[in-house]
Amino acid sequence: MIVSVRDVVAKCPGCGETQFTPLAPGALQPATRMKCDGCGAQTTYRELLEQIGEEAMRRANESLAALKKKAPPRRKPRK
Repeated sequence: MIVSVRDVVAKCPGCGETQFTPLAPGALQPATRMKCDGCGAQTTYRELLEQIGEEAMRRANESLAALKKKAPPRRKPRK
């Protein structure tokens, strides 16, 4: 299964694979152990979601920085 939120996809830190398999049946919980289908590394669903959150924040900060570069300089208010 691919763990994603919109266009942000969690990747295995070891091999970069995006496919994971839960190690227990049932609904996913934050503590659910997941196994990378590429290299077999184990993580939790929570860690994958945190990775997605960090990537989303990185992208947002990058976008804000780009907007600040394009914005005209602010004038100082007159006294």
